[in-house]
This record gives sequence, C-alpha cells and structure tokens, in this order.
Amino acid sequence: VKPVAVSAPGDETPLVANSEVPSFWEGRRCPQRCPKLPWRSRGAAADSSQSARAGVQGAPASDGQQRDGGDGPSGASATSNSYAQSIVRTFKAMFEFNAAVMGFGSSIWLREVSASFDAIVTNISNSTRLQEECDVLVLKINRVQSGEINLGEFKSCMLATLRSLLPKDWDSAHEVAWNWLWDNVERLLRRNLGKPNVWHQHLHTFYTSIDEKQGFEMRKTIYRRFFQDEPAGQEFFKQSDTRLHFIAEKIMHMTIEILEDPYKMVDDISALGLRHVGYGIPTELFRPFVSVMVGVVQDMTEDKEAVEAFRWTLGLIAKMLTRTILEGSTIVMKAINSNSLRMLRKALTMAPRGKRATWLLQIEVGTQSISPFMWSIDGGLVEVASAMISDLLAMRADRERYYYGVDELFGRHPDIIDRLCRDAPQLLPVLLEGLIWRSRTTQNGQRRVNYYVKHLMVTGDGQVSPTLSWLVQAKDPKVMADDVLIMVSDTMWNGLVSRQFIFSKISFMLSLCMFMLSQAILPKHSQSQLYSMRVLVFGARMVNYIVTMCRPLAMHLKLWAESYKDGKTMRLFCIPVPQYLKEPIYLGGFFLTLFMICMAVTEPIFWCLVGEEGDDFPTEICESSDGVRFLYSVFCMAATTVHWLLLIDLAVFSTGLSAFVLVIGQVLSEMTRFLAALVFLLLTFGSAISVLEHTYFEMRDIPNAVIALLAVTLRLFEDDYRNMYDEPALLAAVFLFVTAAAVVLLNLLIAQINCSYVYIYQDMLGFARLNRAAVIVETLEQCSEVKWRRFVQSLGLDKPLEFNEGDVGLSGGIQVLEPAGAHTVLQDRILRYGGSCALDMPWPEEQAGPADEEDKADKIERMLRKVLGKMGKVKRRAQGSASTNEGTSGGVEEASSGEEEE
Repeated sequence: VKPVAVSAPGDETPLVANSEVPSFWEGRRCPQRCPKLPWRSRGAAADSSQSARAGVQGAPASDGQQRDGGDGPSGASATSNSYAQSIVRTFKAMFEFNAAVMGFGSSIWLREVSASFDAIVTNISNSTRLQEECDVLVLKINRVQSGEINLGEFKSCMLATLRSLLPKDWDSAHEVAWNWLWDNVERLLRRNLGKPNVWHQHLHTFYTSIDEKQGFEMRKTIYRRFFQDEPAGQEFFKQSDTRLHFIAEKIMHMTIEILEDPYKMVDDISALGLRHVGYGIPTELFRPFVSVMVGVVQDMTEDKEAVEAFRWTLGLIAKMLTRTILEGSTIVMKAINSNSLRMLRKALTMAPRGKRATWLLQIEVGTQSISPFMWSIDGGLVEVASAMISDLLAMRADRERYYYGVDELFGRHPDIIDRLCRDAPQLLPVLLEGLIWRSRTTQNGQRRVNYYVKHLMVTGDGQVSPTLSWLVQAKDPKVMADDVLIMVSDTMWNGLVSRQFIFSKISFMLSLCMFMLSQAILPKHSQSQLYSMRVLVFGARMVNYIVTMCRPLAMHLKLWAESYKDGKTMRLFCIPVPQYLKEPIYLGGFFLTLFMICMAVTEPIFWCLVGEEGDDFPTEICESSDGVRFLYSVFCMAATTVHWLLLIDLAVFSTGLSAFVLVIGQVLSEMTRFLAALVFLLLTFGSAISVLEHTYFEMRDIPNAVIALLAVTLRLFEDDYRNMYDEPALLAAVFLFVTAAAVVLLNLLIAQINCSYVYIYQDMLGFARLNRAAVIVETLEQCSEVKWRRFVQSLGLDKPLEFNEGDVGLSGGIQVLEPAGAHTVLQDRILRYGGSCALDMPWPEEQAGPADEEDKADKIERMLRKVLGKMGKVKRRAQGSASTNEGTSGGVEEASSGEEEE
C-alpha cells in the first residue's frame, strides 16, 4: 500500500512506525482511544442521521442523500435521526448500534473484543504486547462464550462503524489497512481459541495427582535448577525455604486461576508487578525461571496437554509481569529504590510542571496503580519521603498559575495523616510546615499568614475529616502544639464546637444545682421542717432520681450490652468490664449513677412513706428511717463529690486551666508510689512496735501504733516524745520511722514531683490541646449535617486567598494576621519562575541548596578516603618487599626506609 497522507480528526499523535505495517497506520490512532471524544468526520456533524444509515448499510453515504427521496425526514425518520444523534458519538456506541442492527447482539464475545480493541490497535507495532493482548482476549472470550465463534462478525461491525464515523475520509487505503490489522489479530486469536477449556481440565488433573511429598520435591528441584542456571538469582531469593516454597506454590496456582477467572487475575498480576517495581528485581530472571519450571513439570508428567497448558499460562503471566515492571519502573521509582536524594532531584527536574506531583504520587499500569511516595514510607526511606513531601508542598508559580501539590497529595492519600502517625511520625512536622505560607513583608506590625487546612477539616465529600481523631489516637503532644493544628482546633472550637459543648453540659449543671438544693441547701435551712420546704426537698430529689439517675443508667446499660456483645472488655481482678470505663469522664458518670441508685434505695423519705402514715409526709425523720439515714448521708456525700469532680471537664474552655488539671493528674502517679511506700513503713513499724514490750498506751496494739505513727508523719501527734524516755527501744523505733518516712520519703516525693512537673510542663500545652481535640472529635460526632455544612460555608475554603495585595493565589485555606515578631521570614516561600508557562515544560533547575552542598562534601570525603586507602596499600606493599630483602646492606635499608617515610 502506498503512503497515504491521512490524519485522524482532531488527533495528530502517531501510533506506529513499522516498515512491516501498512503506511496508512502512520499517524493513526484507534477511535476508541478517547471514547468521550466525537470521532466524526468534518461533514458528519451536519448530518448525523446520514452517518447512521451508512453504518447500517456498510458503505459511506453521500452528501445531500435523503431517505425515500423526500425533501425532509418523516416522523419515523426524525425519530431515527434523534436516536442516531444520541449514539453516533463514540466508536463503542456506534459499534453496539451496528452489532444490534446486523443481528449480532446475542454474541457476547463481541463486547470483549470491543473492550480490548483499543489496546490491540495501540500496540499494533509491538508484536510482544499484541500477542499478550490477544492471549488475554482468548481467555476472556472463552469465559463468556463457548462453541464455534465467527470472528468475521467483529470485522464486519468494525468496518461498518469506522465507515460511519469517518464517511468523508474513508477510502480504499483505510479499507486495506483495517482489513490487514484484523487479519493479523484473527490469526493470533485462532491460534489458541477454544483451547483454554481443554488446558484447564488437563492442568487440574495434573495438580490433583501430585501429593504433598511430590509437590515438595518438585518445588525443591525448581529452585535447585534455577540457582544452578542463574547464580545471580540467589541474591533475590534470600527468604526462608518455607517462604520460597510458598512462592512456587502460589505461582502454580496462578497458572490455573488465570484460566478460571482471567478478569481478576489480570488485575492481580498487574498489582503484583507494581509491587515488584519497588523490589528492584531484574526482569531478565523471569525467562530462565519460567524455563526451569516448565522443565520440571515436563519431567513429572507425560501429559503433553498439561505441559503445554502450564507453559502457555506461565509464559503469559511472565510477559504480563515483565511489561508491568518495565512500564512501572520510572526514574522516580529507581531513585527511591536506590535511596538517593540526588537521583530523586535529578529525576524531578525532567518532570513536566503540570505532572510533577503525579510522578511522585501515582504510577499506573492498566487498572492498577502504586504510589512511589507511600512505597518510600512503607520501605522506611524517611529521608526520601521527607524530600518528596517537601517537593509536593513547595509553592511554585509562573505568570499564569500557581502550582501546589496539597490537593494531589490528599486526593491520592486521604489517610496520609493516619499513615504518618503510625509509620513515620517524624514526617508530620514536615507535612504540617508545608501547609503554611507567611508573607515576607509586614504592614502595621502585622504579617499575612495562609493556613491551607481544608483537607485537615473537610473530606472530599464535605464530611468531617478524621484528622483530629487520628492525632488524638497518636497522643503526641508535640505534634498537637504545631501552628497548623492549633489553627484547625481553634477554628472548629470557636466556630462550632464550643457552643454545642456548653449546651450539652447545661443539663448536667442544672442537675448539680438541683442536687445541691435538695441535699445541702434546703435541708439545712432554719425552716426546713415547714411543709412547703419538705415538699420542695421531695420534689427536687425526685427530679434527681428521674433525670440524673435514670437517663445515665439507660446509657450505661446500653454501653455495657454493646461492649459485651462486641467483645470490647478488659479484665479487672479477673472480672470482664467494658473498655469504655477507661475514660475518666465515663468512669465518673458510672460511679455517680451507682451512688444515685444507692441513694434511691436508702432514701429516708421512701422509708417513712412505707413505715408510717399521717400528715407528716413528706418527711425523712421517722423511726423507719433511723437505720438508713447515716448510710444515706454517706452515699450522698460520695455522689456530691463525684458530681463536682465531673465539672473538671469544663476546664477545656481554657487551655491553661486544662493544662494545669492534666499536670495534676500526671503528678498524682508519684503520690500513689509515695503512699504505697508509706503504708508499707506504717505496717512494718506498727507491727514491730506492737510486739515490743512497753507501757506506752498510745501504741498498745497494731491499729493504735499505725495511727500514732501516721500522726507523727503528718505532724499531728499531740503527745510529747519526752514521755518515751522510759522506753528507749520504743523511742529508737519511732525515731527510725521518722527518719525513713518524714525525712527520706517526704523529701523524695518533693524531688519526684518537681522533676515530673518540669518534664510535663514542656508539653503541658500540647496535652491541653490533645484534651480539647478529643472533646472536639466527640462533639462533632453528634453534630448535625446542617450545622456542619453551614460552618464549612462560613469558612470560605473554596475562595482563593491573596498572597500579597493584588496577588490572588490558591484556595483551600484560612488567612489570618499575626504579629511581625512571631516568626522571622527572610525569604518568600513561593518559587517564582519566568519563561514559558506551558504545562508540559519542566521547571528550571533549582539552585543548589544545603542538601546539595552536603552531598558535595560527602563526595569529597569519599574521594579522600579512597586516596588514603590506596596510599596505605602502597605503603604496606613497600614494607613487605623491604622485609624480604634481608641480605641487603644497612645503607640500602636506611635509604629504602627513608623513601617510605618520604
């Protein structure tokens, strides 16, 4: 076929350049490559119904042709025209239309060929890839349809579709070229069409005939032969024997699974190949490994069909893995595998500015993709990952647009904060620092600061971001004290959470007021015995029992049931209790409910109501209540204490007060150690003094001795030590106790509390921020969607923020003003470049930074070490030659030694 100067409509991308391919294919591409683009001729837009008729007839229609010779379309024609206009837009839609009209709609295999047709046409000049695509297509056709398949049906539909979509440009050259293409594809398909079912049966029979011992010997033989043929392969198979046997067995299972479910296996093999990109395994080892496995299988069976099935499927898997690895082995992945910052920076200098972030975040092969950035984190390459974060969050700009990879980073990895908290917490400050922009200039002592925190507050679908919950689980106070997280938590707290939190505490504060009124104020009033006062007390207590007791009781019963149902329990003295009681606020609420139940059981008014009748009701003073009034007062005292302690939760409104409360809680651990040691000393010396024969009455037995010694420790002992002069042994024991308890333990406690406070004070605000973040997370779980969306809209996160006056920049942030002296900014963070603004142009190479200077210094150091090592070898060789020349004269020896020293 002679070269034909034909270009695809709207596409000038060359597809193939092969002398064996008809020259028509030079400069062509399959219409299905971009299925959303209208592959129609320049004249097709004017008469789409004409193109539809051409598709049905199988030949191009001429201009001005009308149906039935009329001047315009009839009613039915108009309907068909509208239908044609709705489908004549893509190759896929037109192909389905033609297949239905030509009577091939029941042939399901046509859809499989149509879905793979783009890959076939695109790789027409790559024989290896074309063979792979045809082999995979054979497996898919075999899964959807069995029996005789007429491949010519696709050829007829395909040619009719192309004639319809390109009626103006279609000619004999097109006809020859597309016929040539499909003839070659059909030849490759017919080579194995219908064989997968037979192969699957023979291969399954072969695998079931192998017992465990034979399978072990077969896998062992595979590795022994492979290591003999390719010794270099041992460097990539360093795992244990059990792991190697698992790999070999998995490979054998893949050979039969690809025959059973080719759709799933194609995706799995692509994912496996992308993982091998990070492993850095050379693809040259695949071919000898496949040959060895096929040879071992051939030695174990005489079934030629089973051997052929194993060879074909394993070869197809190896080709797919090789292609995936080659396509996924980008220069960025090579730099990551080498753990080289210099190679990474050099690779990024070649990245187009519009795809620089994509190079770092996504490598896609087929339907599978891998993230180089996440691969570096999983591999523990912290320095490389830090450099990638810095590059992604670097702000660059030309005259037309700004480039900032925060949207790409959080779009590709919405859980990036969680992953960093778990796998690389040292990278969190680097990430958070990249979300801040501070102006280099100041105005009236104020500096503009942009916090790009949209993704830390809102998810892609507008819901609450789980960032704060991840940080609360991490429990790192230093991270929570970062400026970005302070901005996020303060914005949520001041804008939404504080009001909702205080509203949730109003009922608790009212119940506390009612509790104090009924227990501590009205009963102690001088006129408490009046009938009206007794009625008020009874009514207030009933409100406490109904509201303060019943509602928390129902909540705790529900939580207990859910905890036992889900298995979320912990052991307390061998008794399973719900895990939620580890939280102080829930534990306090549980004890308050328990004390309120005990109060209700011992309520004196109830006992008087049951025991007596008369006009004195309601009253709590009667004979029936004499035995429970004291017990009731004890429970009431405990409930009052817990009630007030639960108000500590309101300290979250002030970070300073919250930090102080947290410090007290941390310091109490030192107090528990001190009390444990003090109790030990009290029991030890109390027991010793009680067995000592003496006449001192205050220490006559163990309880009295312990109480007396405790009073001595707390300086509450009222007796005089001089009363013990007649008991020197007792006086010596008391002095020894005072030395151990009052001198040593008390001073040690002071020292421990001081050291603990100094240590905790460094992270005091961070702990307070963590406490507030926990409250924010808990409160937002109960926030309505309407309130949340109204709050997000008030932030204006979609509005671009100004960098400097008149310089409209990026959206997704919050702008504030801070004092100019809060931070020192000597250089603008935005890297601005002149020249071309094209998206496919790479950024100019950046100037050498501190890291580059450090690399140069390391290179010089390595060169010096190498030179010094060579000089040492020369000196040792010279010393060895001098020691062998024992017969030489002393003058010669002195001269040689002088030369060595020189």
